[in-house]
Amino acid sequence: MLVVKANGDKVQFKPEKIVDTLRRIGAKDDLINHIVQKVMAQTKDGMTTNEVYAIVRKELRSESRCLAHRYNLRTGLLKLGPAGFKFEKYVASILRAYEYKTEIPDNELSGLCVMHEVDVIATSPSRTIMIEAKFRNRFDDTVTLKDAMATWARLIDLREGSKAGKNTPFFDEAWIVTNGRFSDRAHQFGVCKGIVMIGWSQTEQSLARMVDHAALYPITVLENLKQWELEAFSKKNLMLCREISGKKPGPLAASTGIPIDRVKSIVDSCKEIVTMQ
Repeated sequence: MLVVKANGDKVQFKPEKIVDTLRRIGAKDDLINHIVQKVMAQTKDGMTTNEVYAIVRKELRSESRCLAHRYNLRTGLLKLGPAGFKFEKYVASILRAYEYKTEIPDNELSGLCVMHEVDVIATSPSRTIMIEAKFRNRFDDTVTLKDAMATWARLIDLREGSKAGKNTPFFDEAWIVTNGRFSDRAHQFGVCKGIVMIGWSQTEQSLARMVDHAALYPITVLENLKQWELEAFSKKNLMLCREISGKKPGPLAASTGIPIDRVKSIVDSCKEIVTMQ
């Protein structure tokens, strides 16, 4: 059976991909088998991957609201941009959960030849990392060879600037983090040059798995969240379920202008998403 990807390519339908995703978000084996059987019974030759995704989400919703929210991660990430929440800030939040110290520079950094914008600086006791956060507006949008080569050139110039005494940290390595995919040539070049490539799911270090492991779901995974509510949370710099789950509903309602009963429902949903094991 063939399904059609967002870019028009036809690929073989692989139920094991659904199994992997459901297992990643915390579903038990019995539920996974039940969902996969339901999905396979409804999937037809020539369906789009988005249609298959919608079927999985519908079946999950009838079994577990929390898992349905978690499954909505990729779509939720796409809503971050229009909500005014910058992807680099989300990447920094993820890395902090993995015990890196992070900084989003206010100003460009001095290379030997030119100034450079760096999205995120992450540090650990042993290394300092330059991170390029590449947000993509569609599932199948790619980070290209040109992007990877530009990252490498930026790293080299910044290193040379640091050695020359510029007010720039010495970067031990570079990472590219994206919610999209890497083209084959971009991935090949990055691996060759030692750039850490973190894509949605195709790379060894998957953004999806990093988010699931640390339960760093954006509030945009909540399907019933209204646009004005999203904007209210964004203005208060609250875009992660983990942040909202720890808030008291009363003060949160007062600061956002969202009715208290609605805030209680959102906080409860966020607690379910974050704490589910």
